[in-house]
Amino acid sequence: MGLLGTFRNLTVLFFCEQYPPIVWDGAGTYTAALAAALVGLGHNVHILCAQGRRISDTVENGVHVHRRPLLQAPATRALGGLGSRLRGPLHPRDSLALRTSLAASYSFWMRQLQLRPDVIETQDGETRALIEAVCHTRPLAIHLHCPTMLAVRLAGQPIGTRGLVADRLDQVSARRADVVTAPSQLLVDELRRDGWLGDRAVEVIPNLFDATPWRGLPDARATEPTIAVVGRLEPFKGVDVLLDAAARLRAAGVAHHLVVVGRSAGAIGGVESGTWLRGRARELGVDAEFTGHLTAAQIREVFGRARVVAVPSRFESFSLVAVEAIAAGRPVVVTSRTGVAPFVQRWNAGSVVPTGDPAALADALAPFLLDAGWAAAVGEHGRHGVTELEPEAIARRKEAAYLRGIKEFHARQRGAATIRPGLRLRPHRGPAVWLPEPRPPATDDRSRDGAASRPEHRSRIDVPESSARTR
Repeated sequence: MGLLGTFRNLTVLFFCEQYPPIVWDGAGTYTAALAAALVGLGHNVHILCAQGRRISDTVENGVHVHRRPLLQAPATRALGGLGSRLRGPLHPRDSLALRTSLAASYSFWMRQLQLRPDVIETQDGETRALIEAVCHTRPLAIHLHCPTMLAVRLAGQPIGTRGLVADRLDQVSARRADVVTAPSQLLVDELRRDGWLGDRAVEVIPNLFDATPWRGLPDARATEPTIAVVGRLEPFKGVDVLLDAAARLRAAGVAHHLVVVGRSAGAIGGVESGTWLRGRARELGVDAEFTGHLTAAQIREVFGRARVVAVPSRFESFSLVAVEAIAAGRPVVVTSRTGVAPFVQRWNAGSVVPTGDPAALADALAPFLLDAGWAAAVGEHGRHGVTELEPEAIARRKEAAYLRGIKEFHARQRGAATIRPGLRLRPHRGPAVWLPEPRPPATDDRSRDGAASRPEHRSRIDVPESSARTR
């Protein structure tokens, strides 16, 4: 049951409108896997999913899932073309109305359902927990995926005043949270440089992953020379770089087929991304198949026929796609600007190349395309390595992080002097419960702009040098 489960169970509430199967993306997949793992440790887990108009309460794999409507008044939609101009090109990423709706919906439905969690977890963007953060009603844990406006900046798009306000609102939840975690040191370093985190301490805990659905796929020995790339078709995903690399491979006589999976998002050169990429593939003479959005089962089928999977992103806080490919026994080629890159190197699961370099990307892909046996051997290395992200082990680290967040919450509420070492209090109800003090994670000793000196998988808290002196 884990450290806390020996004494009592936690009630954990997640705010997540992307919870599968309504929208299957990285944040939703992470939440589903973590929720199931926490249930396995004996905790009581609820998911509040504010999306659409559906009202339902179900129990899925021991997780209580509450689906409720998103409370909103889409006024600009009623204005037609004028509304589109008012929303602007970054909508809904910079939408203040959406942020208001999400914060109000989650706060309202939590109270309407009479949920009294010991801790709330949600992600960094769209201010889902803004009301809880500002009012400090419950212990709050924020897991950084990739703040919404950071992705816009990395894509080189202008943010504007509305985007700046939206970004500042997103920062409020993270800075006022009781505990903040991130899947990679890369993301923490990027946010430090950007000034987004302030002096906020962050613990690096990689995203957990259940490899079970992927273990049944055969290795790459019987595959044709096929490259797969999966993700939204947006500028910072780097699919344009992959197309240039594919053209170089073709010119060098390395025959292959490219499968591009994902829906279009954003624009390239003023043209809708999917349209631009399809046109670029035709222009370069690349043998490319654009599938659009696929289900998880369909993505497994794509990986089953791929020989190698590419993640050419200009920035990726972790990359679930890479981990899925590794679990499927496929070698991966990722850029150095993906949070999963240190794992790929440590597991000998593929290659890491510079960002935006089609020549380096082509050179890394070629050996796998030319030798199915080599692809299978590297894929087998990765399959062994991915067990490092086993759900129970990562869930125990999250459990310990929640404990620290609960302690921080009560220290703020009642003053640190009133909380004796080792004391854990159940929020708002019940008697005090004594628990052994968990061993604190080690603190890395890098400077604000330095790199971590320990391997990625070891527990640590990232604290900027300026705040480390005062803590």
